[in-house]
Amino acid sequence: MLVDGGSRKLIFAALSGLVLLGVFILWNGLREEKALHKKPDLSKNIDREQLPDTTGFRSRRLVFYDFEWGNPEDTATHLFSAGYNSKQSFCMKPWVPFAPGLWIRFRDLLVHDSSWLRATGYVWFSCPPAEVKCSLVATCNHNGVNFKYMSVPLEMENLVPNRWNKVTIDYRIPPVPDKEDVLQAYFWNRGTGKVLVDDFEVRLYEH
Repeated sequence: MLVDGGSRKLIFAALSGLVLLGVFILWNGLREEKALHKKPDLSKNIDREQLPDTTGFRSRRLVFYDFEWGNPEDTATHLFSAGYNSKQSFCMKPWVPFAPGLWIRFRDLLVHDSSWLRATGYVWFSCPPAEVKCSLVATCNHNGVNFKYMSVPLEMENLVPNRWNKVTIDYRIPPVPDKEDVLQAYFWNRGTGKVLVDDFEVRLYEH
């Protein structure tokens, strides 16, 4: 079937439009993917909070990791054969930047107004304190994007190398747009060295 010049122009314009639309969708998808995996901007970290006197608060444990499971000889477990008053701990490295922590949807948490989170763990490192480059983080996550991101950078905590140091973060849980949003707390190794983590506990406090 022959196609006249006008029809050719219409077909070409339609195909060109589809190609441009595809390029536009792909470009915006790549931009969104990059944004979701971008490291948090520590300069925008929310000021540190402090849980008030816990008298009158109910408390329950959400997670606890003592890392006494598994075999340190199995490299896939990322365990280290020494811990805080125990036999084992978790070893964070540049290629294992996150230790096991809290990850829970708000629909499973059922928090009330004025609820708080307190995350506590013990860390060990051998480098100078200013070079430890590790953070204890608490944050909410909506559609893959952090909001109310808080962290305790260990290099600013005056910790002591070659011993176990206790680190704590208090976090007032904000109202969330969606019950599918996620509450998280974890240690994040931002540096190039090794950091051991042990006895990581997250507790919920509410009236």
